[in-house]
Amino acid sequence: MLAEIAAIERLLRTGKANVRRGKVWDQICAETGVGQVVGKEIHFTPEERQRLREYAKAEHGLDPQYDSRAGGRMAMAHHDASEKLSPDSVFGELLVLATAGAAIVKVNGKNASTPSGSVLSVRPDCLDLEHLQTQNLVIIENGGLMPYWADIKLPDSLANAIILYRGHRENVRSVAEIVSHQPADKLAWFFDFDPSGQSLALDQGKGSTLVPADWRELGRHTPFNQPKVHRNQSVALKRLKGRATGELLAIAEHMASEELAVMQEHLVRRNLPLSKLPLA
Repeated sequence: MLAEIAAIERLLRTGKANVRRGKVWDQICAETGVGQVVGKEIHFTPEERQRLREYAKAEHGLDPQYDSRAGGRMAMAHHDASEKLSPDSVFGELLVLATAGAAIVKVNGKNASTPSGSVLSVRPDCLDLEHLQTQNLVIIENGGLMPYWADIKLPDSLANAIILYRGHRENVRSVAEIVSHQPADKLAWFFDFDPSGQSLALDQGKGSTLVPADWRELGRHTPFNQPKVHRNQSVALKRLKGRATGELLAIAEHMASEELAVMQEHLVRRNLPLSKLPLA
């Protein structure tokens, strides 16, 4: 496992989007279900790099972008942003969020909300975190969905919610800090509906996961299903089935039998209603 964590650290800290294939990276990709093989290389999208980051955090208890291992113990590494981030990180510290229904956020003491089709970018120190803890909070994995947040068919219990992008640069740490203080009954995660996504949801250890309300109707031949993606996630499926209970375990077994892998974009684009499953 240490070799895998070290490989992910190198990828994230160098800012690269591809690596040369090898035994370690083949194992990482089998475990997480990310990466596209291009010749002798494996290429990663920004979302897949973020998923690798979450995988390392869940498996080893550290953030491979920021934390270091020294003297046999984990210690926080203090780096200047220019050492680890590319020049396009001008807005990397900002929290990107939206308000659904009647939810509001407080920014520098003033109420703020977002009309459909808009998002709010906020410096973490300007956001009233105590007020946020009184609101429902939905963390979404794919930042590309943020402009379309109004199309997400949230369950009735989350009709009034703050929708927060989990981030991919400096803002990741701020989101993690917010999550650590958010009440579990007011926290939900929206990941891809595939073994890797739901396994990552379990890794959060807190809150609920959002899944299609009519997940039993999704099958192998559903037009937007991606069986090839599912088949690349055999290790993640094993992890999910080994840890899930109740309805989530039934979902894992259904995924296995139907080779299901449905991305967030398709769930939102096709207006599929979501339901809320507690993770603990």
